[in-house]
Amino acid sequence: MKRKVKRKKTTKSGKRSVLLTTLLVSVAFLLGSWAERSNLSFQWIDTYVSEIKVYIRSIPIPFTDDEIKGNTAELHFFDVGQGSATLLQAHDGTTILIDTGRYDDSEPRIINYLNDEIGVGGKIDLMIFTHNDADHIGNGDIVLEYFQVEEVWMNGMDHTSQTYSDVLDAMLDTDVAYREPKAGDEAEVGPFSIQVLHPLLNETEENQNDESIVTRIAIGDASLVHSGDVDAQVEKRMILDNPASLQSDIMVLGHHGSSTSTSIEWLEAVEPRVADYQAGPDNHYGHPHKETIEKFTDRSAALFGTDTHGTIQINVTKDDQLEILTEEGN
Repeated sequence: MKRKVKRKKTTKSGKRSVLLTTLLVSVAFLLGSWAERSNLSFQWIDTYVSEIKVYIRSIPIPFTDDEIKGNTAELHFFDVGQGSATLLQAHDGTTILIDTGRYDDSEPRIINYLNDEIGVGGKIDLMIFTHNDADHIGNGDIVLEYFQVEEVWMNGMDHTSQTYSDVLDAMLDTDVAYREPKAGDEAEVGPFSIQVLHPLLNETEENQNDESIVTRIAIGDASLVHSGDVDAQVEKRMILDNPASLQSDIMVLGHHGSSTSTSIEWLEAVEPRVADYQAGPDNHYGHPHKETIEKFTDRSAALFGTDTHGTIQINVTKDDQLEILTEEGN
């Protein structure tokens, strides 16, 4: 079904205020600290703090705005610098988070983005770490601690980094459901239908990038292909294994727009209407590479990148249009 792609511009200011929640948290913290320093144990303070905790955990996902009610889904490609983090939100509140940004993001921005979109302490039905490099699992431990993550997918390939160890420790602490999906697996998460295209069962690639979890995620008549950091050789294998089921409306360019990914054959197989990449401005990798950008010169697909457009939001409207909002740029 052909869809119209519309373009809008938004600002960096948060769309939804969490001022009340922040105030309540601050009050609870101050009361608790005062009572502890004063060696006091007032029952009313304990009760008040407990009620605030219950309130925070029960804040509904903010899907009551007219803007959101009019959409089938919203896809957020967060600007986390030279890293990856994508949030998929369905009309019923189901959420899927793919990657969590860089390990050295000092703010960290992913927490602020999630607070704005799903609410402080909100629920994440599925969190997918495409692979275990620190620019994809960075802050994963904090997300697991601060938000209600129901299930985590990882590629099962060990890593030696402290960031990876921190994520594993956080998973153990939260006792989250865990899965290592393989090509051919399928899953239903709320209204989202997920088809796993990679990695292969009983075969392991030589590096983390090529062992990335690659998914095609559909909701209604719209679909997204997210290929992590796999290179063109893995793309070629997926084309051979899935000759008739790769076409998608939206594509995330492999490996932040690197020339080693997003081959012409992959573009032709997916045939996206909108493509985006996540990369930091003036990063030392040179992402996105010129060769990759040039592949879109004579194509109808609209191309966006977080290095020039900031966070990118794609609304899948109920009349089957794709509406694109960006923070910056033309």
